[in-house]
Amino acid sequence: MYTLTELCKELSISTATGRNWVKLKKLIPQGKRGAAYNFSDEYVENLKKSLQKDSTLLKSRRNKSFASGNFLYRSYVSDKSVNIKAAEELLSAYSEILKNIENENCSDQFNNAEETLLRALLASSAITLLLGPDNENPKSDEPALIRYLKGDLDIDEYSPFIDDILGDKSLFSDLFGKYPLPSIRFIYEPGEDILGLLYISLKMVDQRKRTGAYYTPNKVIKRLLGHLFEASLLSCGLEKTILDPCCGTGNFLLQLPPGIPRENIYGIDIDEISVYITRINLAMKYGSPDYEFFKEHIKIQDFLCENISRKYDIILGNPPWGGRFSDSQQLFLSQNFESGGANNIESFDVFTEKAVESLTEDGLLSYVLPESILNVRSHTAIRNYVLKNTTLSHLEYLGEVFDHVQCPSIILQLKKRSGSDGNDIDEFVLKSPKVFEDGRTYTIREKRKINAEIFDFLMPDEEYKLLSKMDMVPEKKTLLGNGIFALGIVTGSNKDMLKKRKSPLNEVILKGADIYKYAFSVPKCYIAFDRNKCQQCAPTEYYRAKEKLLYRFIGNRLVFSYDDKQTLSLNSCNILIPQIEGLSTKYILAILNCRATEFYYRKKFRSVKVLRSHLESLPIPYADEEMQNKIISIVDDIIAIADKNKKSTDDKEAIAKMYEELDQLCASLFSLNRDEYDLIKAEFENDNTFLPN
Repeated sequence: MYTLTELCKELSISTATGRNWVKLKKLIPQGKRGAAYNFSDEYVENLKKSLQKDSTLLKSRRNKSFASGNFLYRSYVSDKSVNIKAAEELLSAYSEILKNIENENCSDQFNNAEETLLRALLASSAITLLLGPDNENPKSDEPALIRYLKGDLDIDEYSPFIDDILGDKSLFSDLFGKYPLPSIRFIYEPGEDILGLLYISLKMVDQRKRTGAYYTPNKVIKRLLGHLFEASLLSCGLEKTILDPCCGTGNFLLQLPPGIPRENIYGIDIDEISVYITRINLAMKYGSPDYEFFKEHIKIQDFLCENISRKYDIILGNPPWGGRFSDSQQLFLSQNFESGGANNIESFDVFTEKAVESLTEDGLLSYVLPESILNVRSHTAIRNYVLKNTTLSHLEYLGEVFDHVQCPSIILQLKKRSGSDGNDIDEFVLKSPKVFEDGRTYTIREKRKINAEIFDFLMPDEEYKLLSKMDMVPEKKTLLGNGIFALGIVTGSNKDMLKKRKSPLNEVILKGADIYKYAFSVPKCYIAFDRNKCQQCAPTEYYRAKEKLLYRFIGNRLVFSYDDKQTLSLNSCNILIPQIEGLSTKYILAILNCRATEFYYRKKFRSVKVLRSHLESLPIPYADEEMQNKIISIVDDIIAIADKNKKSTDDKEAIAKMYEELDQLCASLFSLNRDEYDLIKAEFENDNTFLPN
């Protein structure tokens, strides 16, 4: 039997969501043990299968781990690849065969048909690559794989590579007897991981997410390798040992520049089919079908939990993001890794730590990673480890480059420190690393105050000095310990609880999109508020506070409005009740809405969510009573105009003019000179001001 907590872990949803689904009868417990719900193993397995077939329950959720489907990862290969059309045909044929198998409600012998078919299509595609365009028998209508299985096709020393992919050959006769294998030809292209493209496209979405596998676009690999080899191999020779510890299908190794001997290349992965494909890719790259050699150099191995006996000069790749670990793995990682002590161990953190540990002295690590490793609190431990053991040599901001993944990414290149006592934090930035971001390049030359709380690198020196100046403003305050933060209401079922019409029994509730600077627009969205029917609520007194600030939770902007009407809000619109002694709520509202503070926030945190930890770190300059009253008077004027049902063009121009006046007053409180203020204004020149309209 599964507990509710265990079931939620299987579905990758929160326990709070699980409890709500029980309440809404979307989950049906088989019984109770004490106060805990129980679910049978059979029920859980059937539920997972039903979600894979029809994922409407998860469609509106950000986490769709069990939403099945496949699509072609076009960005995984170059735009000029000649195999795109053939790959689309193969994907279509695969989907059609699986649909036929499912519709026929076939017997147990086809329970593993998906993997059997996947292996068959990969092996067939690999054979066509090996044969080349001129070596297929034109007189035969049978696919190359069928002929190979019959013994009518000889691929010489490549046979063991293909046999690895096929696995148990006895499974294929029944499958092909009922479902004809498509005959689709692929053309070998040097440096293109066509087999990898097919594999990752054919795999179900939930399988990729459960392993934390996000396959790296071709252009990202080229950027990483270009900077890495410019910095090391091209100037120091090509006799460097290279490891990709999560090699997948070998795309990083496949695109290594010419001249690197095969003896120096190593790869590791826990996905056996990926390893088999990597071996074929490298065998074709080097024109050397030496099965035993590549079996020794490209291994099915757990980089984290198994002993790695040697050190490497270069470690590169894209480690898993959000990979899941068993209880025994979590225990091992928490006991053996400095970055493994958290309750929820992040796979790319421990992969980074193990990679640094596995480098030779002065060795280089170059990883594609989420940008969050630089600034999110949960990654503090790995930042501390990196500070003690490495030097930053290259950093590149990539933005959102992965198909169907909303996560800004970076290339992080580190040099393992030699001869260090592991305590000199200043060594981390002594080497003047280059940073690449949004088409601009800059070198960090000024010494920065670096600690494990946040890595402030994605900005040039002049911007960093400006943020440092704001941090040093006299009598600065922060919201840390000086405010109440509260989440907006999580209904658990907006469709059922939110209404479009006003009635005597309901009241207005705000969403994030309703929030503008200083004032909010009143939406046609109403709720009959009963906290017992909601999935998650803050204490009612926070929603009903005499005065509070409301802010947009989602987005990379600071947008705060004022509320003294005890208005309810949903979880896209969070609550702040400032409690800084001597500073009024409306004064703090003006500081939070000014360009200077938003510039600080944008450069410091670069987040798509406005987190409490970010807000608690923002500098709030002190102002005397006279200055506060001047600012409050302007804020009141903005709110008064914004509260009009219909605003004229003159009203909107008046709000914009008052905002500019407030903005300059706030800049003066940060002691910004004209050049510094112009630098900040230029950052927002073409951006939405989020003023009431």
